[in-house]
Amino acid sequence: MIKPAPDVIDRLFSESLIIDGLVNLGRRRGQERAPLARGEIKRNTGINCGAHTTRISSLLSWDQWIKQQEDALLKIERAGDIELCWRTNRYGILYYVQSDFDLRGSTEVLSEWKDRGIRILQLTYNDNEIGGGTESDNLPITAFGRKVVKELNRLKMVVDVSHCGKRTTLDATEVSCHPVTSNHSNAEALSAHPRNKSDEELLAIARTGGVVGITTVNRFLLRTRSRPANIDDLVAQIDYAVEKIGVDHVAVSSDAYMDGSQRYEVDFSDKFINSLSRWRFVANKLHEKGYAYQDLQKIFGLNFKRVYDTVLDS
Repeated sequence: MIKPAPDVIDRLFSESLIIDGLVNLGRRRGQERAPLARGEIKRNTGINCGAHTTRISSLLSWDQWIKQQEDALLKIERAGDIELCWRTNRYGILYYVQSDFDLRGSTEVLSEWKDRGIRILQLTYNDNEIGGGTESDNLPITAFGRKVVKELNRLKMVVDVSHCGKRTTLDATEVSCHPVTSNHSNAEALSAHPRNKSDEELLAIARTGGVVGITTVNRFLLRTRSRPANIDDLVAQIDYAVEKIGVDHVAVSSDAYMDGSQRYEVDFSDKFINSLSRWRFVANKLHEKGYAYQDLQKIFGLNFKRVYDTVLDS
């Protein structure tokens, strides 16, 4: 049984900046997004800002929707916009592309993507011209991939390696002169899923000043699939990452809909993980384990903010 959040958790979510490494608002394909009131997302979830997966072909519709909801939403284009969304009680959205893109051997389009609002690019989803995906641990980053990382650095866009294979992940951390993120991955040591990161990868990401976002997906939390994952499995992943790479390099990432509408058994079955209040429940568990208030602030927002402050335009 999870006890009601104590006063310290209420204070954490009322006073602190909360950033979700990867989250979606819950609109199903073909459905209209419901109008939002100012502060509604923060009241319901505690979250101030999140990275949201978009496709290049969808950027115009995202821009139009945020414009229609400008009283409640803010498109994050500069690091200072994160503070602005917090001060103005609006929810900040970072555009994140993780798949369905083709650079066709040229980095020139990256500048256009930045102009259109993309701020985080995941290098590979499956194997591509940049390097190896999850199923290709030994495939190195390509010569072109090195150019992509350097161009992302120049453009002040975040390099993300969440779906990269091991060799490509390690190579990217060596090439990048800015912090690298794996914004929705867990530790391979606790769950040997191809999507999770080895200790070597976790340490390499941390050495760049980067952040690993521990995520809620059932199959990334458990060593076996003998039962649904629960909140204790998620907390164990956070504990492990903090012990291995330090609290300054660990954050949280839903990789799910905010509203808990992904209820299919294989992925998001735990009622605490799969709820609007998921991060309050997790924070409460960490508080009970003795995590300091300042460390909770880092895990639930300030670590990602540090990366964005470092990488994005000021």
